[in-house]
Amino acid sequence: MKKKIIFFLVFLIYPFLSYSHLNHYNQIKFIKMDILRNGEKIGFNNYSFKVQNDLLVVKNEINFNAKIVGIDLLKVNGTSTESYKNGKLIKFESNTIQNKKKKYNYSLFSKDKKIYNINGSSFNGEAPTSAVVGNWWNHNILQSKIIISPLSGSLKFQEVYFLSKEILEINSDKYNVSKFKIILRKNINENKKQEFNIWLDDKSKIILKVSYSKFGDWEYIVKKIGKFN
Repeated sequence: MKKKIIFFLVFLIYPFLSYSHLNHYNQIKFIKMDILRNGEKIGFNNYSFKVQNDLLVVKNEINFNAKIVGIDLLKVNGTSTESYKNGKLIKFESNTIQNKKKKYNYSLFSKDKKIYNINGSSFNGEAPTSAVVGNWWNHNILQSKIIISPLSGSLKFQEVYFLSKEILEINSDKYNVSKFKIILRKNINENKKQEFNIWLDDKSKIILKVSYSKFGDWEYIVKKIGKFN
């Protein structure tokens, strides 16, 4: 019951986070994020945005290499494209090389069934339209109960908790942010989980920072945001 109440409070306190509310991204040209592990930059995660008629197209490029004593621990190089119509995802495509293994996700919205058909390297099947692709540019991940892996199409269940209001400093710039915690599980009742901390800019509604721990302390931090004039 407590978890359900906290999840409900996220909706109550942050009504601007709705599945159709992607209009403010029409003014964004790009978001560039640095990827750090144990305080050291190891790569980047960059998003570019383009409005084409009634479509919002978001392209992503990710590249990083985490090493331990000179040996590759996790090496990722991938690209993806998301297409939204009237704020709703209609198609997602990604191709990624992770430690020399090919991963992919091709998700398509079915108008007839009103679901997503997913063809991924880890999952083939259906997902409800309330599911969100787990990319860090999209604040809607703070609302969905189901996350689609951008790399492989696998589904995970999540809980979202509002933690606090903070002032976040990045490169001497200060931002008023809301901090959240996301807990992800492969199965809704299993004990094994992943935890992420999210810092959301109260003004722009852009995720400025993400942190988690897995074989070290990881951070995704916004380096630069470009806007159309």
